Amino acid sequence: MTIKTIPAVEARVHFGAIMKKSFKNRDRFVVEKSGIPMVVILNADDYVNMVTEREERFKILDEIRAALPDLPAEEIEADVAEAVKYARRKKARV
Repeated sequence: MTIKTIPAVEARVHFGAIMKKSFKNRDRFVVEKSGIPMVVILNADDYVNMVTEREERFKILDEIRAALPDLPAEEIEADVAEAVKYARRKKARV
């Protein structure tokens, strides 16, 4: 998987080829207009995984908030972010 930045004109002209690269190689494309990142093109499976992972994180945050209603949201979010970092480091070692 690679992340490539391309201008909007190139994305428009080569859209079919970009879709194939995204699908087959899991490449991601940041499309810029006037040098400003506007949209991202990525494989549909990657998108579904990102959305699912995000929903799971928020589900965990909601469960923690319900169990600890007096704790500030920022503190809970910081603790969860640290736990996610730890889990990712642990997973990377496997």
